[in-house]
Amino acid sequence: MKTLFLSDLEKEYSELVETGKIQIVEDVKKLTSKQFSYSYPLYFSGNIRSQIAIVTFRPTQKILGNDNYPTDFDTYQNKQQNLGRFFLDFDTDERLESEYSTDIRLLNYLKPFQVIRFNGDSLQKNLQKLTNEKLELDLVPYLSPDFCEKDFMGNYNVCKPFIERVLNGVLAYPRQYVIFIGECFGKVLAEYIVDSESFSFMLTSPNRPNQKSVARFTRVTLNYNDRVVIAGIAESFFDEGLDDVMIEKYGRESVAIIHRGLLLANPLWKSQ
Repeated sequence: MKTLFLSDLEKEYSELVETGKIQIVEDVKKLTSKQFSYSYPLYFSGNIRSQIAIVTFRPTQKILGNDNYPTDFDTYQNKQQNLGRFFLDFDTDERLESEYSTDIRLLNYLKPFQVIRFNGDSLQKNLQKLTNEKLELDLVPYLSPDFCEKDFMGNYNVCKPFIERVLNGVLAYPRQYVIFIGECFGKVLAEYIVDSESFSFMLTSPNRPNQKSVARFTRVTLNYNDRVVIAGIAESFFDEGLDDVMIEKYGRESVAIIHRGLLLANPLWKSQ
C-alpha cells in the first residue's frame, strides 16, 4: 500500500507539473461547473508513518508559506512532512489563534488520543508538533471556493478515485487511530462500511455553565481491497457550539468509543 499510495501521488503530481492540470479534476469541473486551483495540491501533510491519520473533506488550514507552486515530487514530499517549521514565523499566540483556529481545534481534539506528546502550554511548539507528527489526508486536495459534499456525492463515480487514494494513504502504514472529520463521511464511505455504531452524548464546559451540547461520533469498520480498518467519524468536530473544553472532551469520548468503552465509561452515551 505504501508503494501504491506514493506512486499514484507521484504520477498525478508529475501530470500537474508537465501539463498544468489533472484529468480527473478537469472531469469533475465539466460535470459540476465548479472551479479548482492547481497552485498547490494538499494531498497530505505531516508524518506519513504516523500512528494517527486524520482525513478531511477538503483542506481546512491555510497554505503555509508563499512558495506555493508545483515543483518536483521529492521536494513536495519533503515540504509536506515539515510544514510545522512555518509556525516559527509567528511571534504571538494571538496571531496563531486568529489565523489557525481550525488547527488549534484539532490540537485540542487530539490531546486525549495521547499519540503526540505535546509541549506543555507552548501553543506554537504544539502546533509544530501537531502539523509534523500527525498524518492529515485531504479527500479533495485541490482548493475550490464552492465544491461541496453534495457535488461529490452527485458525481460519485467520477470522484471515487479520491476516496481510493485516501484509503490507500490510510493503509500505507499501521495506524493506531483513523479519524474522518465531518458528518459527510458517513455517505462518502458508505460503499466501504461493513459495520457501524453511532453514539450521541452530552458535553459541558465551565466556560458555558448554562449550555449543554449534544455531540455525535460513529465507530465504523471499513473494508477496502480485503483489508479491514477500524475508524471513527467525528460528525460534531465543526460544531460551533463546542468550545475548547468541549472539543477536548469530545476527543476523549471519541477515543473511548473507538475502544468500545474500555478506556472510559460514559452513561450519557446513546447508541443510535
